[in-house]
Amino acid sequence: MPFLFLGSTGDRAGHSLITWAIARRLVEKGLNVGFVKPFGTQPVHVEGVWTDHDAHLFRVSLNLQEPLERVCPYLITDESWRGKGNEEIMEAFKSLAQELSQGRDILIVMGSKHIFFDDAACPIPDTSFIQELKADFVLVHRYRTISKSIYSILSVTSLLKEHVKGIILNRVPPGDIGEVRKEVVTSISQKGLPITTALPEDPVLSFRSLREVLELLDGQLIGAALDAGQPVAGLTVGSADLTGELHLFKRAYNKIVLLKPSPPGAEPISTPAPRPIAGIVLTGGRSPAPQLSKAARQAGVPLMVAKEDTFAALERLEQSTSWLSPNDDAKVRHLMDLMDSDGALDRLMESLGLVRSRR
Repeated sequence: MPFLFLGSTGDRAGHSLITWAIARRLVEKGLNVGFVKPFGTQPVHVEGVWTDHDAHLFRVSLNLQEPLERVCPYLITDESWRGKGNEEIMEAFKSLAQELSQGRDILIVMGSKHIFFDDAACPIPDTSFIQELKADFVLVHRYRTISKSIYSILSVTSLLKEHVKGIILNRVPPGDIGEVRKEVVTSISQKGLPITTALPEDPVLSFRSLREVLELLDGQLIGAALDAGQPVAGLTVGSADLTGELHLFKRAYNKIVLLKPSPPGAEPISTPAPRPIAGIVLTGGRSPAPQLSKAARQAGVPLMVAKEDTFAALERLEQSTSWLSPNDDAKVRHLMDLMDSDGALDRLMESLGLVRSRR
């Protein structure tokens, strides 16, 4: 049964989101998809137990029935396995992978943050898992420069060439995408490696959602219904963007205004104009006056109340890391549309030999 290993050459390469997009496409093709991640890298507390963030994300998004301790067997918060040798860990994981693969068309195995680095939390390198499982391999690489990208990709694939089924070059500055596709993609392709696509940096994929802001601040929703997937591109405590029905909020001093992204392709303008508003957070835990609730409702803008004061809430939002949630369906769909625009997912399915009509 096929194992598909997804590895990354750097932190914040989009590893989790790209893995989710590939898993979603496999499911759409009618395949029964499983998931396992050997070593946890981002501990979270879920359902009364510690687990890995990706283990929870994929268990929910793929509707897996296995307990979390089987989806990610080696947690950095658990010391019990650290006395075992690498060979014992590898044999136990291979046995687990075989069990999880039973009755499935494909088992996705997700690597750690960086395929190159030795990490005390992940004592067995990703390359060993790929070779031991005889897995197909897809590499996710975050673009830095043309020379560094070519070097990194060739360094990884020289070790795993017979396993490589796809290479995804991610987060390329939009202004460089043409040159990167010409120089990097062409160079890698000429070496006989199946490079899948080069994807431009897309701010929508890195923005927080309104749902995440509400959860992070442990806030209460008041007023207009929450469009949970609405991206938040910026924060301000100013009032210049409050127009129309929202003009009334200029009198509310304890607030954070959440801004929407600019429309795609929007040109910068010389005269500052009010920016579109995604939501408003009233800080300090005070319930809004009826006039404010009415104004937000009339403007169709979600209104939230947070217990913390303005600067504490701002600090929490600015300093916390944004993680994917099973509720971030809009992000994975956006990425899939981006990859489909040049047929990247179809090319990858063909390279994997897993193209199948919907059941």
